[in-house]
Amino acid sequence: MELSPSQPWRMIRLLIISEILWALGEGLFFYLIPVYVQELGATPPQIGIALGIGELILTAIYLPVGWVADRLRHKPLMLGGWIAGLIGVLGMAVATDWRTFIPGLTLYLVSGYCLPIIHAYVARMAGPIPLERAFPLLSASYALGGVLTPALGGWLAQGWGLRRVLFLSAGLFSLSTLAAILLPADPSPSPLDHQSSREFWRGIPWPFGLALLALFTTSQVGLVLLPNFLQQSGGWTKAHLGLFASLQALGTILLGPVLGRWDEGRARPLGLLSAWGLGWIAFLILRIGLRQLPVVIGAMILLGGIYAGYSLAAARILRLSARGTRATSSALVHTARSLAVTLAAPAAGFLFALEPTYPLQVAGLLLPLAMGLTFWAGVLNRRDEAVLSVWDLEKGGHDL
Repeated sequence: MELSPSQPWRMIRLLIISEILWALGEGLFFYLIPVYVQELGATPPQIGIALGIGELILTAIYLPVGWVADRLRHKPLMLGGWIAGLIGVLGMAVATDWRTFIPGLTLYLVSGYCLPIIHAYVARMAGPIPLERAFPLLSASYALGGVLTPALGGWLAQGWGLRRVLFLSAGLFSLSTLAAILLPADPSPSPLDHQSSREFWRGIPWPFGLALLALFTTSQVGLVLLPNFLQQSGGWTKAHLGLFASLQALGTILLGPVLGRWDEGRARPLGLLSAWGLGWIAFLILRIGLRQLPVVIGAMILLGGIYAGYSLAAARILRLSARGTRATSSALVHTARSLAVTLAAPAAGFLFALEPTYPLQVAGLLLPLAMGLTFWAGVLNRRDEAVLSVWDLEKGGHDL
């Protein structure tokens, strides 16, 4: 199947629409989940367990799903994620306590299995569009959808309750799914991409994946119960929490494209590391100015850099990976992200129970070490620095 010149931009436009609609729905409730689970009767350690179950399942399935996706067309596998997420949010909406909330939350989180497939799909369909531009653009589009809705969701939850907000989100998820259905079908994998099992697994950049696991875990220790910390120690309301989430999305929009351009064509992942450096600064200033609104606003914008950094991690690993392992290599990034939450959520819950500032302190101490490891593992060699898109391979790059 030969790609037409218009397909990359049509794909990008439809994904932007779908991402914005999904973010509009998710932004209404996701930042409030830790607080809502607590209202449903869970303790801080139980909140960590509730969040960790879905992430644990994702950790187990990302790589197998990526392995399958490298051998099949991506679009049908992607659509399953949209449908699972829609069912999951409906399950959360009908829950009556934190135990019955877990199945819907788990299904919603597990629907994220499609994220590495989406990245591989974009890589397969992007044509001449550099991944370091395409991925931050999609990340910024998702963030754009989440700029106003967290603040709106906090305000609505204050008056309506989160259950009604979840039903509203389900309607937006349905529209997002319709946009995804209209995406162009990706071509079947090239026969030249098939490798022996040993060659396949050797083509995946495992050291970079391990470095990302360290980076993601240390930052998640500070992030996973941040809404609870802001509410209990800072005295901020649900409406404030929604506003803070909106500011994080704004930070992603402002910082993502800049950091992506900085990474484009560079041997070292300087933009990626800068994203987490900004997060480290945010953790520091939250500890010293938690009750001052201008300080918290600045910290939330800086934290948006971390969420932009996830897309840069995906772009970098696709540059490091061998041809024919794109979905699995992208799945390695998401496995690291999911495992990071699985490890960090219970740890953050334990630390928070001892002292609410401990998660931020631990994250602040360990992040510089994790960033140094990522700097070492994320270097491109000359072969990797050749910007080869799937478009180039389809047009005659098979001899490389």
